[in-house]
Amino acid sequence: MSPANSCALLLLFFLTLSLHINFSTADNTNIGVSRRTVAVAVAADTVPLQKDVVTFLPSDISPPTEKYWYSRLPNTPLPKALEYLLQPGHYPSISTEFANENVSAAASQRTYKQGYRSVKHKTAMKSALPDSTIFYLYNDLHPGKIMRIHFTNSGTKVSFLPRQVAESIPFSSDKIPEILSYFALQVNSKEAQVIRDEIGGCEEPNMEGEEKFCATSLESLIDFSVERLGQNVRVLSTDAGKKQEYTVSAKATMIGDHKAAVCHKMRYPYAVHYCHVIADTEVYEVPLVGADGTKVKAVTVCHLNTSAWSPDHMAFQVLKIKPGPAVCHFLDSDTLVWVPKKD
Repeated sequence: MSPANSCALLLLFFLTLSLHINFSTADNTNIGVSRRTVAVAVAADTVPLQKDVVTFLPSDISPPTEKYWYSRLPNTPLPKALEYLLQPGHYPSISTEFANENVSAAASQRTYKQGYRSVKHKTAMKSALPDSTIFYLYNDLHPGKIMRIHFTNSGTKVSFLPRQVAESIPFSSDKIPEILSYFALQVNSKEAQVIRDEIGGCEEPNMEGEEKFCATSLESLIDFSVERLGQNVRVLSTDAGKKQEYTVSAKATMIGDHKAAVCHKMRYPYAVHYCHVIADTEVYEVPLVGADGTKVKAVTVCHLNTSAWSPDHMAFQVLKIKPGPAVCHFLDSDTLVWVPKKD
């Protein structure tokens, strides 16, 4: 038999085998996606993803699209920070190397959260802080102010899962062994520790005046924000920019009123967002000019009353102050800010 005929028969065998793989989609309330399903190769006409990403899609479940967004938010454009998570034309993806992004992005993202559960964790985070401005004082938000900024992102190459699939996957600390088994992760691996930290942050008690929620799908992300802020909203994000000195070139513009929902993209095998609404919060668009002439319209959030924050919060360590004063911070480029539109 010629090599060409052997290859053709081998290809036919694998195609036939793939047709007999049983996708577990028994009903809408208990949709299971087995690890066998995760390992199945995608159809030939899909765009190939990187090697560290595995893909799957049960045959009768469609990937999330912008359709749900516009059904709930008909007058709000879909932000760039969400467009790439939908990956039109692709199957949803799961990354098994989500813990390998650059240190600066990871440290920057974690400093916005309240989950610093141990002295060891706090020390590690402090030593990992990039040489750039993360937190700054409210009074520093004025034209002429120079800050060294790095607009990072989470670095994870993942997309949203269909809501039915996402809700079938456990997401709680008491289900960690099951989650690690689902993604075939070793108990002592770096990825396993990241999963513990991220879920742990979601389960911590709210600060005074805070309401938080970890959205595991596009639909739950939209629902959380609409239920708290309504449908007449703006959704903002900052374009990524190189690390350099930036000068505030003009007066910052306040967006909305004293209420906003901020959703940080988490380090997780698929797209999950840590969303929280904090009282006494102002959102500004800040015009910046980089040392190389690059212009950026950055989004910054100012928390006007930090008296209820933990004294161990990273903001106070960086600014060397005690709880109370207004504190501001810029946002990662894949962080979303939801603000009610002014009437």
